[in-house]
Amino acid sequence: MVAFIKKPLASLQAISQTRFIELVGPAGSGKSTLARALCQRSAEITIGTEIAFRNIDQMPVLVGSIPLILSTLFGRTHDSRSWTWEEIKFLIYLKKWNEVLAVQAQSHPAIIVLDHGPIFKLATLHAFGPNWLRSAVADAWWRELFQQWASLLDLIVWLDAPDPLLETRINGRDQKHEVKGKTSQDVIQFLDRYRSSYEYVLSGLAAAGGPSAIKFDTSQATMEQIAEKLLVVCRRETIGI
Repeated sequence: MVAFIKKPLASLQAISQTRFIELVGPAGSGKSTLARALCQRSAEITIGTEIAFRNIDQMPVLVGSIPLILSTLFGRTHDSRSWTWEEIKFLIYLKKWNEVLAVQAQSHPAIIVLDHGPIFKLATLHAFGPNWLRSAVADAWWRELFQQWASLLDLIVWLDAPDPLLETRINGRDQKHEVKGKTSQDVIQFLDRYRSSYEYVLSGLAAAGGPSAIKFDTSQATMEQIAEKLLVVCRRETIGI
């Protein structure tokens, strides 16, 4: 039985009334498809707000994150390369996005599904970010973020599938992707690197008292079947659907 572990953030009262579920997994596993399927099945479920620098309503959070980001970029890194713009956006999300989600929770206090949420961003940074993130000097930085997001997330849904199927899905969809059109060996190495980083992040979240995880093989079940199973879990845990 999947247990929902909720430890509300004292400064964010709205969050304590909301359940947050993050969908994780390698490219092609079906995260976005499952998020849409869940929303179609219940009006109590919505997708979490993403970072948008042109959204005026989000500007106070974005501006307020500047000191934190600068301290990370210049105070803690001694790496052979600079942070990319995409990585800087990930830092802003990880440091301050719980405040944006708290605002969303005020108008939608039931269930918020996160696709490409904090676990995805943490795993991406661990897998492909500056080298110092994979060194012992970054341990305290990771622990701080694990504690922050372990307090918010209630359930992690990990989707996966065999590598050949994921490769076919990546190559067959319209979206651009780093390994689209690459060799099978390149795809396997990319997927394995992501899975290893997901394991690292989930282990860190668990050590911080984070939520349970439930895993699905999307080669063995359709998105509709997985969505129905998740709704059963949610109802059983009296989330309020």
